[in-house]
Amino acid sequence: MVTKTADEISKLVDDHRDATYPFRERMQDDYELYMLNTYDAGDGYESYTSNEPRTYADKIISWLSAAELTMRIPNIEHVRDMREMNDAKEKFLIGILHAADERLRRRLQPTLREQLAWFISLRGWYAGRALLHKDSNNKTQIDITPWDIMHTYWCEGEEGLDWACYKVQKTKGEILSQYGVELDEQDSELPIDVYDFYDTEHNIVCTHDRILKSATVHGAERVPVFLGMVGPQPLIQNLDNRSRKDTVAEYGESVFSANRDLYENHNFIMSVMMEMVSRSRKQGIKIISRDGQKTLDEDPFKAGAEVSLGQGEDVQPLGLLEVARETGAFMGLVAGELQRGAIPHSVYGDLQFQLSGFAINTLRQGIDTVLSPRITAMEDAYKQITLLICDQYGTGAYDPISVSGRDKNRMYFSEAVDPESIHMAGIPEIRIVSQLPEDDMSRMSMAQMAREGPTPLLSDIYVRDKILGLQDADSIEDSIKEQLAERMLPEASLWTILSATENRGRPDLAQFYYGELMHLLQQKQMMRMQSMMPPQAGPSPNGSTPVQG
Repeated sequence: MVTKTADEISKLVDDHRDATYPFRERMQDDYELYMLNTYDAGDGYESYTSNEPRTYADKIISWLSAAELTMRIPNIEHVRDMREMNDAKEKFLIGILHAADERLRRRLQPTLREQLAWFISLRGWYAGRALLHKDSNNKTQIDITPWDIMHTYWCEGEEGLDWACYKVQKTKGEILSQYGVELDEQDSELPIDVYDFYDTEHNIVCTHDRILKSATVHGAERVPVFLGMVGPQPLIQNLDNRSRKDTVAEYGESVFSANRDLYENHNFIMSVMMEMVSRSRKQGIKIISRDGQKTLDEDPFKAGAEVSLGQGEDVQPLGLLEVARETGAFMGLVAGELQRGAIPHSVYGDLQFQLSGFAINTLRQGIDTVLSPRITAMEDAYKQITLLICDQYGTGAYDPISVSGRDKNRMYFSEAVDPESIHMAGIPEIRIVSQLPEDDMSRMSMAQMAREGPTPLLSDIYVRDKILGLQDADSIEDSIKEQLAERMLPEASLWTILSATENRGRPDLAQFYYGELMHLLQQKQMMRMQSMMPPQAGPSPNGSTPVQG
C-alpha cells in the first residue's frame, strides 16, 4: 500500500470532521451537562443548577466499572488437550488486560475498564488502539490505549476500517521528547495538533505538514483499532435524499439522550422556586415620600431595624408573588419524565414511603433499559480488543509472552503462553454481568440438583463449565481429586498433617505424627506379608498333626 503524506492525512481528518461535526458538537454539550455548568436564569434572578446529570452518569459509570468481566471458551465438546489450550488462551487474555491496566496506571491514567465506562456513558462511543510491538530491548509490549471518540477519525472499507486516526495536541517539548523532532513553530507556547494514523499496514505520526514518525509496519493483519457505538440505531438518512448530517448526531447516544432538554426545564422550575423563597425572606418595598426621592439607609427586614420617616412618608411591603397553581403538578410531571428517561430514584435509596421487596425489584427493572445497551457496547469493545491482540500474537512473530493475574476463580497464575496455543484455541465468549449474592446461591443450588441421585442429570464437567461458569473446570476437577486423595488413605492424611506442622515450624509436634505414620506403615507391611504366606493346615480330628510329604 502506498503511504500517505502529512498533508493528505490532515485533509482526510478534516473531511471526516466536517462530515461528523453534529455528533461531536452533541458530545461537547453532554460534557457540559456532566460538568454541571451553572444554569443562568438571568441578571438579578436566583439560578439553580441540578446535580442530576452528574449523579446519574456517575451511577452508570460505576456499574459498568464494577461489573464482573468473564472471558470463557466453552470446553464441553473438546478433548483434554484442546481444553488445556482453551484455558491457556483464557489466562492469556486475562493477563494482557492486566498488563494493559498496569501500563495505563504508570501513565497516570484510569484503567481500561474505567475509561471505556466513561466514554461509553458520556460519549456514546468507544475507540482505541490494540497493538503488540517490540521496544528498544526487543521485548514484546502490550499497547491497549482507549481514544476519545471526539478526536478520533476513520474511514470504512469493504471488510472493516480502511484507516483510523487519533488527533491529539502536544507541546513542542513533548514532540521532541517522544519523536526526537524539533519543530520551528513561531509560538512555542501553543499546542500542536499531532495525527496518529493507522491503515491496514502502516502507522504514521505527523503534524499537519511534517512527518514525526515515518511509515512503520505495525504487524497487525488489519487496522489495529477498535471502534463502535452504543445502541441499536444504525446510521440513517432522512427523506428526500437529505444529507446524513441530519441524523449523524443521534448515531451512538450518551446516557443523556432522553433527558437532555428536560434538565434545562428542571433547572428553570427550580430557579423560579428558589427566587420565590428568596423573595419571601426579603420582600420588595414601596417608599412613599413627598418628592419620591427618599431611600432607606438600613435594611428594614432585619430584626430590630429602625426606620426614620418624616411627615407624609411611609414604607410598605409589595407583598409576595405566588406561582401558578399548576406549578406543583408540572414539577411532578417533569420529575417523572426524568426518572423514565434515566433510572428510578429508588436506586439512590430515595423512597418517600415504604415499598415491598417485589415493588422495589420491579422499579429496578427500569435500570436495564439504560444499562443493557452500554453493557453490550463494552462487551463488543473487549471482543474487538481480544481478537486484535490474539490475531497478532497468533502469527508467531512475537516471542512467548509471560502473563500473570487472577482468573475467574480468584486463582493467581503466572506463566508463558505459546503463540501456537492461541492460534489453535477457540474464540472466547465475553460477558459483563452485575453479580448479586443471590445469583451465586441460585447457581450453586441448581448445580447441586443437577448432579444428585444415582443417575445425575448432567456430568460434573458440564455443571462446572456451564452452570457455575468456572474458568478452568479441569484444574478444579484435579484439585477435588487431590483433596480426596488426602482423605481416602489414613497414611495420606498423616503425611499431609506432618508436612503442615513442619512448614509451620513445629518439628516437635511433627515427631508425634511421624511416629504414628511409621507405626501405621509397619502394620500395613506386616499385613501384606501375612497375606502372601501360604495357609497352614489345622489339627486332625484325633488330635494328631498331619504329616506333610
